[in-house]
Amino acid sequence: MKSLSLLAFLLLVSTVPPAFAHARLVKSQPLEGARIKSPARIVLSFSEALEPAFSGALLMDKDGRNLSGEPVKVSGRVITLKPGHLEPGDYVVSWHAVGHDTHRLEGRLHFRVRP
Repeated sequence: MKSLSLLAFLLLVSTVPPAFAHARLVKSQPLEGARIKSPARIVLSFSEALEPAFSGALLMDKDGRNLSGEPVKVSGRVITLKPGHLEPGDYVVSWHAVGHDTHRLEGRLHFRVRP
């Protein structure tokens, strides 16, 4: 009987999916590695709602200068930047996101503005 209870417990535990509660980047506009015209805005979408006080992003040129433009907006699952006109060249969006579980994730998004 003891081994049957243990087997039932192990089967139950193995069928429960793990909880992934971190705010992961699931979509971006522009896409990673995109070659685009100067974007009017940059939108990062995450897997869960973000804590605005602890989440954000910076747009940087190839020399590391901050070109984020208007204040970065964090609302719900989305971070939005409105950089203004960008000259042709390579750019990086460096982001950090904290969901309700308080775990911080960071990442970078690279894109190129073409003439």
